[in-house]
Order: sequence, then structure tokens, then C-alpha cells
Amino acid sequence: MRDGVYLDCHRYGKGQPVILIHGFGGIQEIWVSQIKWLINHGYEAVVYDQRNHGASQSISGALPVMDLVCDLYDLIKQLKLKKPFLIGHSMGAGVVYGFLGFYPNFKLSGAIGIDQPPKMLNNEGWPYGFLDATDDNYQKTLLKKRNIHETLHGLDDAVWEQYYPAKKQKPFRLKENIKLLVSEARADWRKALKYTQVNTLLLSSIQSPFFDYHFAEAIERTNPHHIHAMAIEGAGHDIQAEIPDKFNQIMKAFLEDPATF
Repeated sequence: MRDGVYLDCHRYGKGQPVILIHGFGGIQEIWVSQIKWLINHGYEAVVYDQRNHGASQSISGALPVMDLVCDLYDLIKQLKLKKPFLIGHSMGAGVVYGFLGFYPNFKLSGAIGIDQPPKMLNNEGWPYGFLDATDDNYQKTLLKKRNIHETLHGLDDAVWEQYYPAKKQKPFRLKENIKLLVSEARADWRKALKYTQVNTLLLSSIQSPFFDYHFAEAIERTNPHHIHAMAIEGAGHDIQAEIPDKFNQIMKAFLEDPATF
């Protein structure tokens, strides 16, 4: 990366590149089902652990979410990927939104954001944020302990078999990354999506434990030519890892024709 930070990155298959970006506290193994599907259907799957996550290098001090956006740009340039698709989950979707906003002229084939609104904090005009977090109370609310399950019925068995042992080997240091969570929560990527010329699919989960799924429809109304909203039933927050077959079919349709999805 531009500052010498090492990111653990892997490339699988050959074809048009699809970059898969995990969320806060996640690791690249959350995408095992998508990697297999992409390889089998003639795409190149590119996965990596974001900085301060998994097997990638950690830095000391505050980590703003814009550093992760810049990491994505550096990764694409370093790997010389041409017109990639971007698919991000949770905070990874926020990284995708940030990329669309800060690199509006970069040639992409399309983008998908999974269960992540472009603004996490609620206010009078935006009721789609994280639970009851607002511009006024977010520092306390984000760290509040809650009896909430991230998934609806757990991860798919085949995903869990690979994800769980990898997660145990690469534990996430939550306390050291609170400022990153706060930085992502304070971000507002709505303008990035309003003005993007990249065909972007926003997948929201009807049973999401964190967000009101109507956020995707609200953003679609601001940019109906390029934003496509779809509400998914049968999963919690981790759509691609809970119901991977259903997600992969949606991904297939979008990759084949993002303009008329």
C-alpha cells in the first residue's frame, strides 16, 4: 500500500475481476461460497483482509475508514485490475460507497453493497441507521452491549466449516479498532450514491438485526438510473454467508447485466 502496510490478498480463477470486501471485524474467508462460484463461472475472485483485520498488518493509532477506501484503490492499481466489480458487506459496503464517491471517474463494471446503509446514524430525515444510534448518542450507543444475533439462523454449514477455524487463527482486536467503528458510523456516503454513474445494487435484509431494510429503496429514489434496491428475506446481516446459493444467483444476474438488473 501507499504507506507500506501489508495486506493479505489472494486471487482465484481467471476472468473479469470481482473484488470481495469483508466488514468490520471480518475476514476474507466469509466469501468462500462466492469464491467457488466465481471460479466456476469464469471470473477472477479477489479477496483480502483489510488493514487491522485478519492476516493483514495492523497499524497503531486511529484508523479512519478513508484509509480503507484508499487501500482498495491502491490494491486495484497494484494488481492492475481492469474494470472490476466491487462487492462489499457491512463496513466493506461502506468502503465501496466511499470508493464511488472519491474516485467517481474510475472505471468499474458495477458494485454491490450488502446490508449497509450509506449513513449509520439516525436523524429526523434519515431513520434507516444502526438501531437507535443518532448523531447525538452514537459514542455510547455503538458500544452498548446487546443480546442480538448477527445472523438469522447461523452461517451456511459449508461456509462455517472454513470461516470458523480461520477466524480463530486470526482474532480481531475490537478495543484497538473502536475508532474505526466510530469513523465508519460518522461517514455519510449518500451523495456518493446519489451521483454515481456506476450501476450499484443495494441488497438489504428484511430480517436484518441492525438496519431498516427500506434504506435501499430510499437511496434508489435519489438515483433511479444507477441504484438498484433489492430486499432479501431469509437471512440476517450476513446475507452472502447465510443463504449463499440465493445470493450467488442474484450476484450472477447482476454480473451478467448490471445496467438492466
